Amino acid sequence: MSTTASLDTPRLSLEAGAEGASHLTLRNDSDVVEEYALRVVGPAEPWAEILPDRVSLYPGQDTTATVTFKPSRSASIPAGDFIFGIHVLPTEHPEDAVLPEGVVEVLPFLETTGELMPRMSRGKRGAKHHVALDNWGNVPVTVDLAGSDPGDLLEFELEPPELTIEPGTVQFTAVRVRPAEKIWSGTPATRMFAVTATPEDGPPVLLDGSHVQDPVLPWRTIKAVLFLLFLATALTVAWHLSVESVRLSEPTKPVAPQGAALNVLPYGIQ
Repeated sequence: MSTTASLDTPRLSLEAGAEGASHLTLRNDSDVVEEYALRVVGPAEPWAEILPDRVSLYPGQDTTATVTFKPSRSASIPAGDFIFGIHVLPTEHPEDAVLPEGVVEVLPFLETTGELMPRMSRGKRGAKHHVALDNWGNVPVTVDLAGSDPGDLLEFELEPPELTIEPGTVQFTAVRVRPAEKIWSGTPATRMFAVTATPEDGPPVLLDGSHVQDPVLPWRTIKAVLFLLFLATALTVAWHLSVESVRLSEPTKPVAPQGAALNVLPYGIQ
């Protein structure tokens, strides 16, 4: 074998978004000057770089090249082991190409965000919201959801109450908000609440919202009913007064006094 190559650190563990390096030692054991083309191959190739990527060596000479790995902090690079190889191709003796291998372990990270839609709702008997949860991390995450409010004035129904979100995806859940007690009349009341999404590992995500509870009989309805009652009463009074006025305006017929004799003349006598 005219070419030998080895890695000083065949296994690396890196945080996502961090940078690490391994050094390749290359030796020319042939009897001619050899030029080598160096290239990283395998799943880690998109975020790996080797410098220099071409070297020339005299017989019996050796040199080093640096392989740098830069996995981005994103869901596109999942946590786990990535096998890589350094393809070393001699120009003069391509049949003596070598491929030293190594492993880069990308460590897991969590990054979960959420949004409550809409932030504010309104209704007499409650309303429906939706929660969108994004997993920006590089591992699946399971999240428990729960609703709460100061004073326990609202009731919450979540469907589903638990979500498993794959890296780089979004999942939704419906949140039904219901007032614990009705407001029969008066002015609307604003109820503040929060939906908490708690991952198995990592900090919880707190989503604030509000619900405006309308009374069952709003003031405008009460005013309309009172106005109609007043109008009905006024019309009834006006009708009675009209009837009484007509009765009083009719002429009266004379009535003979009780016990008075009628003066009836015989027939034919004027």
